[in-house]
Amino acid sequence: MVMLQVLIPSILFLLTIFTEVISERKDNWEHLPPLSCHADQIMQEYYDQNENALKENQQFEINTRKFISTRQTPKSYVIPVVFHVYGTDFSGSRVTDTIIKKAIEKVNEDFHGLNNDFHTVHTAFQGRRSTFDVTFKLAQKDPSGRPTTGIVYHPAKNGYATNNFNSDVQKEAWNNYKYCNVYIQLDIYGNGVLTSSGVAWYPDSGMSNANLARIVYNGLYLYGNTNDEFSSVLTHEFGHWLNLFHTFEHGCVNSSEGQCDRTGDRVCDTPQTVGNQGCKPVHNCLGQLVNSENYMDYSGAYGCYRMFSVGQVARMEAAMQHPARKPLWQPQNLIATGVAENN
Repeated sequence: MVMLQVLIPSILFLLTIFTEVISERKDNWEHLPPLSCHADQIMQEYYDQNENALKENQQFEINTRKFISTRQTPKSYVIPVVFHVYGTDFSGSRVTDTIIKKAIEKVNEDFHGLNNDFHTVHTAFQGRRSTFDVTFKLAQKDPSGRPTTGIVYHPAKNGYATNNFNSDVQKEAWNNYKYCNVYIQLDIYGNGVLTSSGVAWYPDSGMSNANLARIVYNGLYLYGNTNDEFSSVLTHEFGHWLNLFHTFEHGCVNSSEGQCDRTGDRVCDTPQTVGNQGCKPVHNCLGQLVNSENYMDYSGAYGCYRMFSVGQVARMEAAMQHPARKPLWQPQNLIATGVAENN
């Protein structure tokens, strides 16, 4: 009895310390800025290894310019989505149905300009703000037509942001021509770094044919597991999935200004930049104010994400015509995946 009286306070003390350490660990992870996305590098590697993919991309850039030049009244789009979640522990945070639903709701808010800071965009870019009428919906029917939540849980696994696990990605993917596949992991590159944010591949028929088209994202930075601004990094990745480049693609080059729809991010109303990691207004090599509040910059971790531009929205709408994206929003597919309005 005496021994218990001595041990119990000691055990309680150790439990208190352990709880505080775990809490501090989680708090520290939540406030670590996510490391930058590498979509440009991933795609370049893919094109280097796939000549046909590069040719398709080059031709679609021509098609994109034609589409934008003759663009009519914008349409509304719905895209069925499936989230594949790997594991339960994300550095002290958890990924649940509720977290996933909040995350996709936040993405939709950002695309529709319903984010709280949409109306606080810098005055120089207020006239360039735009919204895209696309709604990403969790699938309600799986590939076999059975009811689903659009969220699939798998044992913990890492590395899907590389090409090292393509066979696993293929086995676990849902038909890329019917669903946008999002893979939630912690160590997305499988390199031991737990703060990499996410990556996404641009539209590509070869990838969709092979069921490799995807967004890979760190569950630590989903809305509900981190602050509002960090969580909009997922919006950044959906932008890539819809064929948006980083606003700092190829940096700032004097000679490219006259070919803004063919160089850099191929968007003429996003000033050239070198990739901003802060919200303070800065000027580029041409003396132009940089759009550091743009979702496709690197400023999300610093609380800057607020907007897409008119040119970016036009480019995303063009992306909806890509053979790897167009089948997803067709009425028959919305019915098949359970996300049609009357389902």
